[in-house]
Amino acid sequence: MQFRKNDVVATVKEVASPVLLVIWLMLTVVVSVSGPFGTFEALSLGQRVGYWGGVIAVSIFVSICFRIFWRLIIKNNPAWLEDIAVVISLSTFMGPAVILTNRILWAGDAREISWVFISTVAFTIGVGAIGVRRLIQPKFKRPTIERDRLLDRINAPQGVRIERVSSDNHHIVIKTTDHQEYRELMRFRDAIADINVEPGICVHRSHWVALAQIEGVVVDDGREHVNLPCGSKLPVGPKYRSNLVNAGKLSA
Repeated sequence: MQFRKNDVVATVKEVASPVLLVIWLMLTVVVSVSGPFGTFEALSLGQRVGYWGGVIAVSIFVSICFRIFWRLIIKNNPAWLEDIAVVISLSTFMGPAVILTNRILWAGDAREISWVFISTVAFTIGVGAIGVRRLIQPKFKRPTIERDRLLDRINAPQGVRIERVSSDNHHIVIKTTDHQEYRELMRFRDAIADINVEPGICVHRSHWVALAQIEGVVVDDGREHVNLPCGSKLPVGPKYRSNLVNAGKLSA
């Protein structure tokens, strides 16, 4: 399973919006005033605001982490399925977490409540929070994960990335991160033009390599070669040496 940095950033941008701040403020005010789980009697209003504001902030952070995780697992499925997975994971986590936090903060003075009850309340609040977000953002769309046009051309599975592309007479050979190899009848330069997402460079007139796959450059039989994680080596063409230098993979 591949989940690139760009995908994580897109997910965070989607959920970490002003809407999330509004939800945090609303929930903090409501629970601070109502003082559930015995906090109304045990804490002052200021203390309740600090306590519940912190608990809700942590739960929001954890929910973002769960959303990133489940977006990796539940690909190309309805958004509501992802929402349910996130809420269940969050509520399961928050029950024991709140009990443990209370025991640390107040030792034996904390009112003992079943973590199942807390998880049930957390689940209910989570569903409500998602509902509010959907109402405030009615045009919400789950962001699509960017991928190279070349991967669509060869019908590669979702989540894979291009490792390298090589020319072989009138064909090209494409190797992907799931260790598959594809052979296509097309021009090398057209294939390179269809790599519009994965950062990479040509190291030879017949070889394009993703920057993430370049482990270093070695000299073999008087010629420079690019080392790849699979153990293979690709020759470096004199004309393309500057590409490696500009990418920081080779000293000038």
